[in-house]
Amino acid sequence: MDRFRTPARLAGPVRRLAVAVAATSTLALTVATPAAAAAPPATGAPAATGAPAAQQSASVPPAAQTGKFVPTDPRRILDTRSAIGVPTAGKVPGGTHIRVPVGLPAGDVKAVVMNVTVTGPTEESHLTVFPDGTTLPTASNLNFTAGQTVPNAVTVPVSNGFVDFFNNSGSTDVVADLAGYYTDSVGIPGSSYVPVSPARLLDTRSGGAGPVGADGTVNLKVTGTGGVPAVGATAVVLNVTATGTTSDSFLTVYPHGSTRPGTSNLNWTAGETTPNLVTVPLGADGSVDLYNHIGATQVVADVFGYYQNSPTGSAYSATGPKRMVDTRTSGSFHTLGADGVMNLPVAAGGLGTTKVSAVVLNVTATNATDDSFLTVFPGNGAGRPSTSNLNVHAGQTVPNLVIVPVDDTGLINVYNHLGRVDVIVDIFGWFSLPEGGPTDPNLTFSPSGPACPEAAPGQWFRLSDSSSTTLYATTPGLSGAPGPASPWLQVVLTGPDGSTSSWSGAPTSDHARTGVPVGVLGSGRYSFYAYQTDGTRVSAPSRPCYFGVDADSQITGVTVTSDGVPGEIFPGMPLTFTFSATSTGTTEGRTISGFCYSMLYAPGVGCSQMPATDGKAVVRLNAGSWGTNILYVQAFTASGQASQPQTYSFYVRSM
Repeated sequence: MDRFRTPARLAGPVRRLAVAVAATSTLALTVATPAAAAAPPATGAPAATGAPAAQQSASVPPAAQTGKFVPTDPRRILDTRSAIGVPTAGKVPGGTHIRVPVGLPAGDVKAVVMNVTVTGPTEESHLTVFPDGTTLPTASNLNFTAGQTVPNAVTVPVSNGFVDFFNNSGSTDVVADLAGYYTDSVGIPGSSYVPVSPARLLDTRSGGAGPVGADGTVNLKVTGTGGVPAVGATAVVLNVTATGTTSDSFLTVYPHGSTRPGTSNLNWTAGETTPNLVTVPLGADGSVDLYNHIGATQVVADVFGYYQNSPTGSAYSATGPKRMVDTRTSGSFHTLGADGVMNLPVAAGGLGTTKVSAVVLNVTATNATDDSFLTVFPGNGAGRPSTSNLNVHAGQTVPNLVIVPVDDTGLINVYNHLGRVDVIVDIFGWFSLPEGGPTDPNLTFSPSGPACPEAAPGQWFRLSDSSSTTLYATTPGLSGAPGPASPWLQVVLTGPDGSTSSWSGAPTSDHARTGVPVGVLGSGRYSFYAYQTDGTRVSAPSRPCYFGVDADSQITGVTVTSDGVPGEIFPGMPLTFTFSATSTGTTEGRTISGFCYSMLYAPGVGCSQMPATDGKAVVRLNAGSWGTNILYVQAFTASGQASQPQTYSFYVRSM
């Protein structure tokens, strides 16, 4: 039971949020680009008073970031039909490989992301893309039959600035379009990866959109949907499928508002269903365009993750292509039947589960006995998403690159819909969360507040023109770190518009809490992360914390209705009451989250709480004794705003 309450009115500056930090243990620093050592910021008044620390004025290096993604303008680096990337034009003979320069500084590139297409093969074969100068792995990227045109996304380590393409048998032309690369270079800005639960963003077969015609383009809004945030995302990972195709054609996916490139992401022949994983930068409005060249095709797009400028996402680690399972030869894993699921531990790829957030796999379906699809998803086999990674026809062999999240089980699952099919899984790399930075940051509005929400939007907080509060970030690992100067904590706040501000706080000798003032510019979603620096060297970043600020919502009305008929209500009669409320504002924090109700309203008297659905709640109560009964009802928003109690009176007749 909670008492009725009115919105808190706290003294302080208008719409002002403060970040405070606590230091408790040692954290080693990693070396970044040398810079002049700067003195740590002043701690201001004693921490016990809650006074803020000074903002760091000297130039502070950014948080260390490895395995970051750098998108490039799509460009063709290989086309054996026209001698791009090779000395002379001509198909790649069976049993041979070609060396192809990626066209990027060798010292900057860790791995490249490409769209690779084979076309005009003379017989059934497979293509393997691998680091130059290494042993040919027992893995494949594309599997194809004579005459097929097959595309597939490829993420492969780079050695000496080259990658190698091996064709197993027959001969085939090969085309490769560069989409981006991964780097560890501190001098190159890049993006970290955030996996999301697979979600369908586009299906032209439903919703009246209809197929995309010749020279047709469909626009797809990505940000704010399917787990991709409204701001902060730089690129997106989509599994795009062309189906119901009427002609040989290709599909190009590119940022909205930019010139369509002369490259392709999917190539198919009439009647085929062709999937491919696409990594594409987002346009300024957070959308991408999908262009079809000839004929007509239905298009399906599922989101699997996105990249962000903040270093708090996952970093990519490349590995030599390695076969994890082949049901044609494995003694532990067998051909999948209809509705069959294979549970595969990522440890089979040489990985532990610690800090692995996603894995990059090439999954191939072969020997299919029926038209079917495969879905790859994390966990113990429950909660399969309503998306697909590969679509396969009977007798067809179909490969596709898959980036799948990894949860605490350390398992990934491969599901087959119909018939029987063999499955081949090769691992090419993995994403890991930052290590070495301040750990377990807590987002609180008081020293004992809730833990850091690690998923947007996090907790909503109410700030109005007459209230202020303090946000605390508790991050162990500040004192005693080696270096030329005492380390301090750097806090980076990202606002609703995607802009960032950086603020500093220094630990005191007794590890007391110090405050860092951070201005909040209005309603919306915010996030922050922290890293440690001594002005020259920096640690890896902490995981981000998310929160929402509601500065402008108002509860506009609370109404109560009942199924009781006036004049026909008697003592003890059961009655159904419906509570409803509305609110205004610009954020989800305005959402009516619940109601509080009581038949009594007096100091010290509590009320019963119940959650709201679509701004409404229904409760069953018994009428009281003879006379006028009064029901008191109060509404609350998700950000904690409370309405004044409303009254609902009804008369109870004597028996």
